[in-house]
Amino acid sequence: MNFLVTAGGTVEQIDSVRSITNSATGRLGSLIADELAGREETAGIWYICGKTAARPQTPRAEILPIGDTATLEAEVRRVLAGRRIDGIIHTMAVSDYRVSALTTPRLMAESLLAARENSAGGLPDREGILRGIQQAPVLDRGGKIDSGEQKLILILEPTVKVISLFRGLAPKAVLVGFKLLHDVPHEALINTAYALLEKNHCDFVLANDDRDIHGDCHAAYLIDRDRRISPYGDKQSIARGIVSRVIAKIREQWGK
Repeated sequence: MNFLVTAGGTVEQIDSVRSITNSATGRLGSLIADELAGREETAGIWYICGKTAARPQTPRAEILPIGDTATLEAEVRRVLAGRRIDGIIHTMAVSDYRVSALTTPRLMAESLLAARENSAGGLPDREGILRGIQQAPVLDRGGKIDSGEQKLILILEPTVKVISLFRGLAPKAVLVGFKLLHDVPHEALINTAYALLEKNHCDFVLANDDRDIHGDCHAAYLIDRDRRISPYGDKQSIARGIVSRVIAKIREQWGK
């Protein structure tokens, strides 16, 4: 069996030296890769991870570091196009947004004033205001933005939802998604995770709330397509549980 594991977080550049990222460490993904390496069914492991993410201890995993969401997407496509992957465990915290432009309040104000001057009635309507905002001059992000700028405005745009790509790229692979929320009722956590499972045609989704994560103590719930829930209390048991369920599901598919 061949496996693809993603881990850690992505990094979206603001300028040549600054970036937006998240707090994902990749620790759970590294434990999953190590657990896979200890199973006799495992032939290959491709481990796509953020540059600072935890690495598995096993030498059997091929480590593939990436930076932003665009490079993650490219690496996912490359790995899945080059070989048969039987299981995909997508633990990576992927940025929901990337920086499309950088401007300042002064530049935006000048653009809005120009929109007002170009408006026949003297005051632009809602669409005119939006155009003024969208047409504001932007700073050159190719180098380091001058730290003398007192205020900056980041214009963000959505990144691709990488989890939505897996089923089309590897239709027969067993797919595990992850859903992390913050301080929500248990029922809301489970319902949101199951909605992710359905939307992206996952076989399993691991639901967790960041208030329940403290080092290796990690309360989480693995949900399958029949809405059965398996609870876990620490990262090692999560890794062991996911790997066991994924391998069993692959065996089941191969037996059909």
